[in-house]
Formats: sequence, C-alpha cells, structure tokens
Amino acid sequence: MGKFGKVIRYASCLTVILIVFSILSTAALAGNGAGASNDAKNRAGASNDAKNEKTLETLQKQELIKEKIPARNQTENRTLEREQLREEAHERTQLKEQLKVHKNNYQSSKKNFLAIRKQLRSGNYNKEELEITREYLNSSIDYMIAHLEKVQYNLKQSNGDGTKARIAVIEDRIIQLQEEKKAIGKAEDLEDFANATESVRGVWNNVRNRTAVETGQTACESLDKFVNKSEAVSLKLENEIESLNKTGVNTTELEAKLANYNALMDSARENNEAAKKIYNKENATQEELQKADNYQQSALKEIKEANQILKEIFGELEQHRIEESNRIRTRNTVGTEFTDTETSGETNSSSGNESENSSEDGLEN
Repeated sequence: MGKFGKVIRYASCLTVILIVFSILSTAALAGNGAGASNDAKNRAGASNDAKNEKTLETLQKQELIKEKIPARNQTENRTLEREQLREEAHERTQLKEQLKVHKNNYQSSKKNFLAIRKQLRSGNYNKEELEITREYLNSSIDYMIAHLEKVQYNLKQSNGDGTKARIAVIEDRIIQLQEEKKAIGKAEDLEDFANATESVRGVWNNVRNRTAVETGQTACESLDKFVNKSEAVSLKLENEIESLNKTGVNTTELEAKLANYNALMDSARENNEAAKKIYNKENATQEELQKADNYQQSALKEIKEANQILKEIFGELEQHRIEESNRIRTRNTVGTEFTDTETSGETNSSSGNESENSSEDGLEN
C-alpha cells in the first residue's frame, strides 16, 4: 500500500473513533439513560436524573427503613435508622465522587486526544500518540462503568419488584465493558483501536436503552406505592376536616387544599401510568424513552407540590387540635375551681349550723 493509501486508512480509522465516541460520550453524559443530541441536553439530562434520584430517595426512605430495620423497641429502631442512613449517605457520596473523578478523567483524556488527531489523520504518529488514544478510549469505558454502578446502587435502594434480576443484568453489562477494555489494552495500531471501539459501541447501545427502561420501571413501581397510599391519607384528612366542621369551625380553606392535593395526586398517577406503558413496551425508541422520562418528571413535580400542601393541611389541623386541647383544659380548670368553691361554702355553712345547735343545746341545758 502506498503512502497515500496509508494516510487514507488512518484518516478512516480516526473518523470511526471520533464518531463512535461522540455517540458514547453523549450517552454516558446523559445520566438518565434516554440520551440527548447536544451538550446542553446532556447537562439537563444529568441534572434531571440527579433531581429524580434525590426525590425518589426521599420518597422511598421511610419505606426502606420500615422493611429493613428489625422490629425491636423504639430506641433501638432510632439508633439503627441513624446508622443505616449514615451508611447509605456515605456510599452515595462515594459513588458520586467516583463518577465525578471518571468524568474529569474522560474530559481530560478527550482534550488530549483531540490535540493529536491531526497527526493521527496524517498517519504521522508514534507510540506516544497511540497511548493517548488508548487512554481516551479506556477513560470513556471507565466513565460508562461508573455510570452503570450508580444505576445499580439506585436500583438496590428502590427495593422494587424484579430489582435483583435488573441488578444482575447490569452487572453482566459491566463485565462486558471490562472485557472490551482488555481488548483496547491489546490494540497495537489505530485500526485495532477502531475495531475495539466499534465493539464497545454495540455493547453500549444496548446498555443505554435497557438501563433507561429498567431504571424507569423501578421508579414507576416506587411512585405507584407512594401514590396509592395517598388515597388512605386523603380519606383520613377528609374525616378529620368533616369532624372539625361539625364543631363550628370554618373549614372551607382546608377543603380547598385537600381538593388540590387530590387533583395533584390524580395527575401524578396518570403521568406515572403513561410512563409505565412506554417502559413496558418492547424496543422503545430513544424518543419514546425521553417522553416517558418527561412523564415521570411531571409526576415527581406534582407529588412534591402535593406534599407541600399536605404539610400545610397537617399544620392547620394541628393548630386546631392545640386550640381545642387548650379550651378543654381551661374548661376543666374552671369547673374544678367552681366545684372547690361550692364544697368550701357547704363546709362553712355546716360548721355554722353545728355552732348554733351547740348553743341551743347549752341554753336548754
């Protein structure tokens, strides 16, 4: 092959690597599994994923504690709860820092790779340039694996149906990526790197969509549990507000807030069902998965708003309870004082009569 032919071959290999990892980096940076078409969408996806995870963790925490903490006395439960929350917070922080480190490594190695691409394209490169290429590809895979490990952790915390199977599948995909990393370690020229990169792309394209589906399905299950419990909460509040109304208290504002709470939870249920239909669909496209993610985000937002209203309702009802308790206490105190006064008067009157009778007895005698 002539020199010109070699240059063409190197340029082709470089183009493959750049195209493949522009796709891979977008998927890795997306965070929510649905992918995006530019850096702004990547950042928005990562931000939305973080918000979703945080919100879900908040919604699920009480359920996790109830299921994992043994039924002992109240003091022991509080101690175990604090220890568990500390362990979870520590593990979550470690995963977050690990993902951040791999992201920084990926961005740094990508910058170094882009600086030498002209040399690679021309075919005028040496061992140093190949090592820079190897480092770039390895850092990309490390970033993907860190992302999957974070997804694994979130699935474990969800405690949903089928979680163990989903975690096992992700573990298999991590192993696949680690195997691809070994192939990159054995690559000797740019063509080898291009072939290894094509193989990684095949693994990641499958990982990307399936991870989005499994994460979405697990989130839907958690939201289902939370939304279903809202019915019992609403009924209890309705009864308490009705009882309060019978005492003569104007409950119009409380009734309006409860109606607003119910409407938000109904909407959250509908959005969650719409997301569930897409996640349960076979071979859902990235566009459909993004739509499902939007439905889920809407449901989370509505639940957050409903919880704020719930706090306001509980606060007002508690205030009425305190006021009623104070009225009963005051009434009982006044009643006790009145009874004591009557008893004291009767005693004094009785003593006077006895004195009079004694005097009369004395005069008669």
